Amino acid sequence: MKNKFSEESIDFIKDHINDDPAEIMLQSRKFPELPMRDIVVQIASRQKAKDKLPEWFGNYDLILPPKQNLEQASSEITAKFKARFVEGDSLVDLTGGTGVDTFYLSQNMRTTVYVEPNEELCAVSKYNFEVLGTNIEVQNATAEDKLNQNTVQSDWILVDPSRRDDSQNRVYALEDCEPNVIELEEQLLNCAKNVLIKASPMLDIKKTLQQFSSCYMVQVVAVDNEVKELLLYLRKDNEGEVDIEAWNISDKREEEQFSFKYSQEESCDFDIEEPQKYLYEPNAALMKAGAYKLLSSEFGVLKLHPNTHLYTSDELIENFPGKKLLIKEVFKPSKKEIKKRVKNGTVNVIVRNYPMGANESKKKFGLKDGGEEFLIFCEIEGVGLRAILCERV
Repeated sequence: MKNKFSEESIDFIKDHINDDPAEIMLQSRKFPELPMRDIVVQIASRQKAKDKLPEWFGNYDLILPPKQNLEQASSEITAKFKARFVEGDSLVDLTGGTGVDTFYLSQNMRTTVYVEPNEELCAVSKYNFEVLGTNIEVQNATAEDKLNQNTVQSDWILVDPSRRDDSQNRVYALEDCEPNVIELEEQLLNCAKNVLIKASPMLDIKKTLQQFSSCYMVQVVAVDNEVKELLLYLRKDNEGEVDIEAWNISDKREEEQFSFKYSQEESCDFDIEEPQKYLYEPNAALMKAGAYKLLSSEFGVLKLHPNTHLYTSDELIENFPGKKLLIKEVFKPSKKEIKKRVKNGTVNVIVRNYPMGANESKKKFGLKDGGEEFLIFCEIEGVGLRAILCERV
């Protein structure tokens, strides 16, 4: 496949990269000599890729897949993260899609096979892999067909099941995704030493572990405190307890990582205390992973309430994996009391174990997010519902 875009078309894409694709399409009659429909798709895709795939965004020799295909694709930072753990001689990506994961994971492999049922995506990925200078083999097939051929024998299989059904509605339960990796577990493990499943961050981790006896590690991956991926690592004859890893990665700041087992969390003791000098909010990956009691014992901090996942201490714990806040005041939440303390109603609102959500609380108290301070609505053991005014350490 050759690049279907002429230099003139590429120049047009560069010149209009920040413009509204819909507006450009409305003006397409002014440019009869250009393939405007394809150009508009590229502009929309590159706008999506600007932050998500900066290396690909800046390479105008590449043809980016349609925006919808990029939605489920890994970002550059999460693809590179996976490549830190997926090492070996051979990899088969059974759900190749945009080829982002395939490309970055292939850099640790001698041989890599990309499998994808969509013929157009195969053609685009084959072209892009050539531009990127890789020797990834592209195969137009479904994951099931490839497994049924009994020709797959590799160190690693990667599966990222499609999270859209036949009507293009979003789904996230693994049994509703395509392919159904729960049904394919045995086949997958017969074809590879290790299997990596990329799943929706909305999955219930404990329920998911009941569906896979072969899972030996789960990674909850957040980027800049937003959970993006749930990674399930499988291998045959797994007998040990599953390792849970919570990662908060970033291009802008030092990454945070915490590992534990659920048996440790269940057996852990913790102490409860009213707010002291400092307040801590665990990062999003930890909240998803569920290491609530362990954080208290591991970092020497105290919980505000058994069900309020906020922590406090008199001495600053520098290495706590999350927000570190200096408490300014604790008071009963009311419009009058909040108005005294919050200028112009602008403050960053956090809600933990409180009868109202963040949006409802902001509406009730006339607040909007912004500024340098934080207002945390929560329940404190033995005290009741309180608002805690803080500033970042």
